Amino acid sequence: MMNWKQAALSTLGALALLSAAACGGTTEPGGNTQSGKTGTDITVKDNTNTSVYQSFKLEKIDKLPNMRGVAWLSDDWIVSDKENTSMKPVSVEGQERYPHNLYMYDLAKGTDTPLKESEVSLSSPIVSPDGQYLFYREPEESTGKGFFLNLHNGESVNAGEEDGFVQEGAWLDNEHVVFPNMKGDLVSASIDGTTKVLVETGNFNVRSVRVSGSMIYYITGEDGQLNAYDTTTGDVKQVLKSVEWVIPSNDGTRLAIVKKTADTKRALVLTDLEGNEKATLARGTQIFGTSWSGDDSKIAYTINSESDDEKGLFVSNTESAEQFQISADMDDISDPLAWSPEGNKILLSQAVLQNESYHFVTSVITISE
Repeated sequence: MMNWKQAALSTLGALALLSAAACGGTTEPGGNTQSGKTGTDITVKDNTNTSVYQSFKLEKIDKLPNMRGVAWLSDDWIVSDKENTSMKPVSVEGQERYPHNLYMYDLAKGTDTPLKESEVSLSSPIVSPDGQYLFYREPEESTGKGFFLNLHNGESVNAGEEDGFVQEGAWLDNEHVVFPNMKGDLVSASIDGTTKVLVETGNFNVRSVRVSGSMIYYITGEDGQLNAYDTTTGDVKQVLKSVEWVIPSNDGTRLAIVKKTADTKRALVLTDLEGNEKATLARGTQIFGTSWSGDDSKIAYTINSESDDEKGLFVSNTESAEQFQISADMDDISDPLAWSPEGNKILLSQAVLQNESYHFVTSVITISE
């Protein structure tokens, strides 16, 4: 059994108040939300000169090698997964590989403490809104069983018998997670291990499950149908088509949507809850990792494009739609971006080729306004 509790004792009070973004979605706290203006539509043209945007300033980028940082516990602690070299390795395609386990990393001290150690790999951790629990999976390729980890006593509970896709799932509240099972049903799993089916979608291809208040958003089918399920009434409505990702704002008034506009073209747009477009923030070949800051004033995302001026990591102001390029080298990422609770740092992980094998590198990007 791990002994992380003593190392993090001074932060446990903060953990109960803070939330984190994780694989499959953003669950950061609301903070001082903006007014959610929808009266004026804004369209941003393709950015060919990033130097004209002065709203944001890059302060520094700290690189953390050999770890995959995926979520914030506080402004000084992150959740990461990395190889556990204390475990017995297994041979995969002629190479010995150690299982990936979950850790808590102290950014101030540069030290980490195990959250959950296992002889099998663990992945896709999502921190509950109150910071008390961690939902994670034991993956077998792209699917796996889910588990709840109590962050105070280190005990794990099986999240039912339903397999789910890695990196799919979101916290409904402090005690329940929703995810699509292998049939395409939306399943609610409780921290006590019980489960129930919320929606039988009738479609195997269910993805991008996100929660905003009483609404669960999800995408089905090859046509990218965005749906909204109301947990209070049980009603399902269709919102938009040609949607690849949906990310609700923290205050529940807007949606950030990555939509397919052509075979090799995507656009990041802001809409109201009915899918009416209010602003276009970015365009590119692919757009990934979209994440709202806690106060909804900023959105971070990455763009794949053939031009260095139009690819990499960007931050946009959600009211003025000003766009700032952080780095052209950060266009390929492993997980959704995650904002720190104070909203001045972005957590980003990449798989980097080194010595003919891939290793994860985590970047902590500090910005100012």
